[in-house]
Amino acid sequence: MKQRILYLLIAFAYTTLWSFVFSQELTPDERAMQDVYEESEKEGDEAQKIVDDVENYGYKLMDDFEPRQPEEAPSIRAEMPGDGTEIIPYSTTRDQRWWWTLFKQHKLSMQDTTVVWPKFLQFCVDVYNWGDRTFNTYNPEYVQSTGKRWKVRIVSDNWLDSYALRLPPMGQTGAINTTMSSDVYANIGAYIQYMAVSIGSSYDIQKIFKKTEPSHKKYEFGFICALFNAELYYHENRGGVNIRTFDKVNEGKLMKEYFPGVNMYTLGFDAYYFFNNKKYSQGAAYNFAKYQLKSQGSFMLGLSITNQRLSFDFSKLPEHIKEKHPEYDFRNLYFHYNSYAILGGYGYNWVLAPKLLFNATIMPSIGFSHYYEDSIEGNKYLLSLNIQGKLSLTYNLGNYFFGIFGNMKGHYYKQGKTSLFSSIENFSAYIGLRF
Repeated sequence: MKQRILYLLIAFAYTTLWSFVFSQELTPDERAMQDVYEESEKEGDEAQKIVDDVENYGYKLMDDFEPRQPEEAPSIRAEMPGDGTEIIPYSTTRDQRWWWTLFKQHKLSMQDTTVVWPKFLQFCVDVYNWGDRTFNTYNPEYVQSTGKRWKVRIVSDNWLDSYALRLPPMGQTGAINTTMSSDVYANIGAYIQYMAVSIGSSYDIQKIFKKTEPSHKKYEFGFICALFNAELYYHENRGGVNIRTFDKVNEGKLMKEYFPGVNMYTLGFDAYYFFNNKKYSQGAAYNFAKYQLKSQGSFMLGLSITNQRLSFDFSKLPEHIKEKHPEYDFRNLYFHYNSYAILGGYGYNWVLAPKLLFNATIMPSIGFSHYYEDSIEGNKYLLSLNIQGKLSLTYNLGNYFFGIFGNMKGHYYKQGKTSLFSSIENFSAYIGLRF
């Protein structure tokens, strides 16, 4: 009994002491630390619960997983090449962009800046691209590139030279008017062209039928771009002409009488600038290099230089013509001069349909001519009046093209009561392919 009372007293004393200690009021700092501690314990319990859940879920996945045996990779065996087999090394980026590699793959473009060129070719390409930007830029709403650099074409080319001559009156015989023209010279040829460079050959059909060496020649070279056009030409006729009219012979009606006394040599150069060069393309009408999308025209201005030699040997006139003019002293005439003239005019492209283009161009010129001492007038400067014109009709069908065109170059001479208008007329037809 005493022992129990002792235990009760000890328990009462311990409880009283514990209550006294913890009944003391805490300072603010101590209370804040106690709150932090209690909060940390609470968050720690929650974190521990999350970790336990993740571990239990992972153990469950591992229990459901059934390991598989890895499959053996198939073996690949390549046969060694034979002794004569060419081994091509792997192409690097430089090799793939090498100009010759792209050329063989038909992928070469001089506008492509990633192409690798040798130094000299790179310089040439840079010069070309500069020239292309400077001299060959169009408004894409009016003129469009064909997208092809190569062209092949078959050409039927036909030309003749003609003359309208007025001889001065002599004695009681008045002035004599005569017109003459050569036969039509027909050539057929084939040409291949890369951009602005063209090479080809034509054959004189006269050789097939007459089996003789042709007495006429014709050479032409032209360069055209967006800004200007330049032409160099040479024509020669040593085979005489046909008299079509001669004063009152045949009652002034048209006839055809061969006259071997005429020889003609003409060398000329024309160059002219297109003022509306962004919207008008003469190349679309005459060398199939562009597409004219909308009708447009342009004024032109340039220079024309001509060297011409013409001789008329009237001693070779047919006798029945001489008999009609017994009192007339038919003298030989020789014209030899250089002509320098300012060339101007207008050209118009008329888009008749999306694939059909018609062009008309007229260009008169005026300047002076210097006649040589062996000419009928001697060493003298005279007024020079010339004219030239062109007509063309072009049809584009995909990469195929068809065209016909005609042109005329005329030169006028007048001194006293003698006058002469000489001209060269040309008619051509083309059919070709771009690629």
